[in-house]
Amino acid sequence: MHKGITVMDPQLRLVVVNDTACRLLDLPRELIENTPDLEEVLRFIAQRGEYGPGDPEAQVRQRLELARSRKMFDIERQRPDGTVLRAQGTPMPDGGFVTIYTDVTEARRRNDAVAEARDLLEERLQERTAELRRGRDLLASTVNAVNDGLVVVDESGRIVLTNNTFDRLFPSERSWTDSGENIVDVLQRLGPAGLAEALEGLDTDPETPSEFRFGARSWYRVSCRPTGDDGTVIYRFADITTFKLQHRALQQHTDKLVKMLRNEQKINEMQREFVSMASHEFRTPLAIIDSNAQRLRRLLDRHVASGANPIDDEAATALTRRLGNIRESVDRMQYLINRFLSFTQHQSGALELELKESALRPLVQAVCLRQQSLCTTHLVDTDLDALPETARIDSRLIEQCIANILSNAIKYSAGRDRIRVRGFTENGHAVIRIEDDGVGIPEHEIPKIFNRYFRASTSSGIPGTGIGLHMTDMIVSEHRGKLHVVSEVGRGTAVEIRLPHTAAPAAPPTANEATL
Repeated sequence: MHKGITVMDPQLRLVVVNDTACRLLDLPRELIENTPDLEEVLRFIAQRGEYGPGDPEAQVRQRLELARSRKMFDIERQRPDGTVLRAQGTPMPDGGFVTIYTDVTEARRRNDAVAEARDLLEERLQERTAELRRGRDLLASTVNAVNDGLVVVDESGRIVLTNNTFDRLFPSERSWTDSGENIVDVLQRLGPAGLAEALEGLDTDPETPSEFRFGARSWYRVSCRPTGDDGTVIYRFADITTFKLQHRALQQHTDKLVKMLRNEQKINEMQREFVSMASHEFRTPLAIIDSNAQRLRRLLDRHVASGANPIDDEAATALTRRLGNIRESVDRMQYLINRFLSFTQHQSGALELELKESALRPLVQAVCLRQQSLCTTHLVDTDLDALPETARIDSRLIEQCIANILSNAIKYSAGRDRIRVRGFTENGHAVIRIEDDGVGIPEHEIPKIFNRYFRASTSSGIPGTGIGLHMTDMIVSEHRGKLHVVSEVGRGTAVEIRLPHTAAPAAPPTANEATL
């Protein structure tokens, strides 16, 4: 059944508990089977804190008294996980008791939402009513002081009412209301050229405004609207001088922005061309370095094989290791150049990943060891036992990300002696956390540090380009991961690389477990 059901006998022992009741109450089936006594079940629930703060034993006694009373009840209780359960208890003729449990979480959520919407609607209605009252009062008190020019004419076009702004625009020795002149005649005689003709056009299309300049600097927009069914029309002259000036300034600003955007696009194109050119040009010296490293290795091998001037084993091993490091570094740099070149030439601008199940923990350990071998000022302290052994990643690119952040931690923590690298899992992510005790980053600059070429104000005097973190953020984002940064000026920075990680599937249940 979709509802939970429990049945107690007269001695308050649970004789029936269905699976739905166990699930809704979060009761282990073993508890019901081993200790069917209601008191023990209530104590188990109370000790989990589900009845709220207070003495669990007192809470158990209170509920036992309710059960012994054999009274019908219909109550609701919210569990710590937010689930709202409705419990309906009914006594049986033989002294037993039946309780039905229903999950009413969604129903209560809908009721709360309806109540909230109703309260919000009432609040908005009250606000709107108050706003209308304020508008009515304001209109009644300020109609005679409106800044726009207003003139009311009857069905024949004769002026019947004007305000001070209209009188200032069209000065007259006597009141326009007393003169009884036609509005078109007044505008032809005193207004700017074309105003009277436009006004006659407004009669046939009242929704079309017209703009005219009065004097050297002032601009007004004229519009008209009927005031009723008696043919009376009100003409409005709205001062749009400020709007015109702002529009002109906005147009100039827009033209400037368009010019700057074109320059930015040109610069970006030049940058892409430079990256492509540099990537191609880097290949030649890298090939030379790799070729010479191979030749040195072959010469070493022939020298050792010939037995002439033998080199001791320790020196030979060291030389072999260093040549291997040269070739490994060249290979890694060639790989990154090829990938970055492919990225810059890709039409969509998206970085294509070569995802495969890779050794994550050994990769991080290798980067830390390599960085430690190059650094004599800091100790790279690692704790990676909780980091997953493998993950589905582009190992070369993730290796570059870790190296970038680790080298930044060393570079920006001069005078300190320790870098901490931790690995663990959290919320379905493999997390690599790199901490330093360096100069830190101002809080308001943290959202900008992943922007291309941006460098924090605390990095003044420290060499850098502002590209590494931008590239790192792009690579991690393409892995559907995230970079998280916490920093405090003068106290250091912690950078977390969070990569999606799916845990291995659980083993299938045994036959006995499946039966239970």
